[in-house]
Amino acid sequence: MPEPKMPTPPIAPPLSDYERRVDHSLSALLVLQGLTLFIVVPLAQSLAFGRTLLDVCHLGFALICITVLTRRRLWRIVLLVSIALLTGWPVLSRAISATLPLSTTEQHEAIAFAALLFNAAVTAVVAPHVFAAGRVTAHRVRGAVLLYLNVSALFAILYSAIAMHAPGAFAGSGFEPHGASSSTAAFTYFSLATITTTGFGDIVPVAPLARSLANLESVIGQLFPATLLARLVALHLAHEERD
Repeated sequence: MPEPKMPTPPIAPPLSDYERRVDHSLSALLVLQGLTLFIVVPLAQSLAFGRTLLDVCHLGFALICITVLTRRRLWRIVLLVSIALLTGWPVLSRAISATLPLSTTEQHEAIAFAALLFNAAVTAVVAPHVFAAGRVTAHRVRGAVLLYLNVSALFAILYSAIAMHAPGAFAGSGFEPHGASSSTAAFTYFSLATITTTGFGDIVPVAPLARSLANLESVIGQLFPATLLARLVALHLAHEERD
């Protein structure tokens, strides 16, 4: 008696040109984010051209998001304004200071706000593509990793803002910021250690608000991967059922 033939699995329809561009853009952004957090930010602490490299990475983020990932005018305006402030602040600060006398702390706060706005806009632009219905590709998984790193970058900016207003909010042998670049590197390191719940202990939040923010990030760091995996698996199963 012949064995019954197994049903042939359905062949998923090919991705459109736009979907392929979006997919590859998510992978490209992950590479840029990895370079920024793990190489460029530490280099900016000790090398003169580190700030230039950071601006190049930011411009790359903005270019990909504006040209490929979003067609909404609001997000394009937010990205353009924030990237203009981030990359052009050395020139813009002179013109602004001529009309609005800003202290060094206030200038750093303005840069931090622009960085927070930029990273939040990138996260808002990327998230719909990662969690949208449809085939779950390797590029979309990389986009999810990008969101995870973006959350860490956002918390690093918030830690820096707290330290500006409360100089004793953080302590420890690994926390010795002597300028904006070293502070950025220290808080990026602390944020990555917190979101992964590594907790090396060389930088410690002391102020109540700093501790609460660190607790919130550690909770997100635990829940985000589990929630993300469940969502991606559900999307994959739903797509297979439709096929």
